[in-house]
Amino acid sequence: MEEILISSNAHEESDNGFSQISLRPFDLSDVDDFMVWATDDKVSQFCSWDTYASKEAAAKYIAEVAIPHPWLRAICIGNRAVGAISVAPGTGGDRCRGELGYVLASEYWGKGIVTRAVRMVASSIFLEWPHMERLEALVDVNNKGSQRVLEKVGFVREGVLRKYFFQKGKARDMVMFSLLSTDPLVN
Repeated sequence: MEEILISSNAHEESDNGFSQISLRPFDLSDVDDFMVWATDDKVSQFCSWDTYASKEAAAKYIAEVAIPHPWLRAICIGNRAVGAISVAPGTGGDRCRGELGYVLASEYWGKGIVTRAVRMVASSIFLEWPHMERLEALVDVNNKGSQRVLEKVGFVREGVLRKYFFQKGKARDMVMFSLLSTDPLVN
């Protein structure tokens, strides 16, 4: 996998100590940092995966899923992985779109970190994958924080998909958001 480092020096939030974040590929050495947020039920509440219970399972995920993934990056403060962000490419007739997903350690919620990470991805993914014209995200209707993140970056709320996704033993309503390659980003 090609080493790509994307960093942000956003000045508007420099007083909170989290003004410089970077996105980089995962490495097996990230397993301890991964365990901090992947074992937190608050973090996994709206995720498709269950809370991790062992370091071995986390290491297996990093080795078998995160590292070979076409576009999955650690969200880092310094070089410490405090979350993850990914774009899953569409295939076949869906190759014009990709699905965005992200997760962040709960201790960093509400600090603008994911908003900056999503903005960083949205400003680069259409250049990296020129065939992609649409970046979309599905968000649980009860995950208001994640909905606000997408709206701040300029994603359009397209509507609610009722009973669209089976998660944690229950059919969930999901909100569909999208950003087109021709849409402006909100600064």
